[in-house]
Amino acid sequence: MTLVTALHAIRNRQARTEEFEQRLESMSMETRAVIDYMIQKEDDHKLYVNTLLQQIPEFCTEGRKPHDFSKDPLFCFVMSFRFDCEVDTEEMRSLTAEEFRNHYQQEAHHPEWEAEHNQECTQMDILEMAVDRLSRNLQRNDGRLDDQQMMQYLPSFPLGDNEGKQRVYLSYVKQYTSMVKEAYVPRPDD
Repeated sequence: MTLVTALHAIRNRQARTEEFEQRLESMSMETRAVIDYMIQKEDDHKLYVNTLLQQIPEFCTEGRKPHDFSKDPLFCFVMSFRFDCEVDTEEMRSLTAEEFRNHYQQEAHHPEWEAEHNQECTQMDILEMAVDRLSRNLQRNDGRLDDQQMMQYLPSFPLGDNEGKQRVYLSYVKQYTSMVKEAYVPRPDD
């Protein structure tokens, strides 16, 4: 059983994070630096989106949990190895799918949440989805919005009026594109 698989088996997120951080201490400085960088990139994304969402009055009135609250350091590590480092083994595909499933079960700003809960996303979930996808797009494309990529990742909602929700999503994308672009700050080391 690999380290990642062993850590993934720990179901309590806090215990998993503590074990992950403890294991990091025994790794070389170079390895820790790479892992810290991966985690910091995701933390930067969460801060970016949460800061943007706090500027939207109707979003702030709902008492929502912070954006991507369910992502812990192991989630960031798994995703980075799978997608940034392009580690495409059966084990990584399986771990990635499980991490995504856990994330979708907890975070209603993903259309997959609907199927997990048999409940439709709210307007505010769709707004968060739009801001999240806009910011992720800019971060992956060095501050340039890739419209083709935005359409490639147009959400598909399994419950209710999919086309109606897509129109709502696209209206939020249009409404908040300039705000998200203006707030974009490149990482100093990218």
